[in-house]
Parts: sequence; structure tokens; C-alpha cells
Amino acid sequence: MTKVVFITLEDGRLWGFEASGHAGYGEYGTDIVCAAISALTQSTVGGITEVIGAKVHHRMDEKTGYLQMTLSNETDEETVEKAQILLKTLKMALTEISKDYPGTIRIINRERR
Repeated sequence: MTKVVFITLEDGRLWGFEASGHAGYGEYGTDIVCAAISALTQSTVGGITEVIGAKVHHRMDEKTGYLQMTLSNETDEETVEKAQILLKTLKMALTEISKDYPGTIRIINRERR
């Protein structure tokens, strides 16, 4: 199962996410749920960094299925608001996949510390 933790601010806005593990829907390398999760999470990071131009902290390990991204502490309010569109879209898409493929994705909300 892939676990995705969304990091939220006190006001409910999203600050980033951490995805870990493999979905376990199919064999390694052919798992369509893992492929979807990877495409969505990596596109979100790319959109936030390349399209919006936000500075982020991120780490990735393809072998373990780990991807973590948070906005930089220096991120201005306008950029945080733009990032909400992509982060909320990611959360919505993963939630829908978890409904269509039960037991493959666990979504957790955790307040930023």
C-alpha cells in the first residue's frame, strides 16, 4: 500500500506531501496504480517548481517508492496560493484512485510542525 501524508498548515492549506511504498495492485514494474501515483506526484512537483517557480525541498527514491516535497519556508503568500491548486488536485486525484482501487492508497493529513 502507498501511504501519502499531506502536510497542512493550521488554516487547512496544504504545504506539501510525502508518498512512500508501493501500491501492491500488480507486479513491480507493471502496477498501474503505482504508475498513476508516480505520474501524479512527480507532475505536482514539476508544476510547483517549473510552472509556478516555487522553491521546494524534495527527496526521491525510486526503489522504495518514496517522494517527499514541501514548500520552502521562504515561500510568499501568492506562491502558496498558486501551489494550492496543484496540491489540492493531487489530493483529489489520489482520493479518487483510492476509491477505485481499495487497499492501494492510504491518505493521511498531518499538521505542519
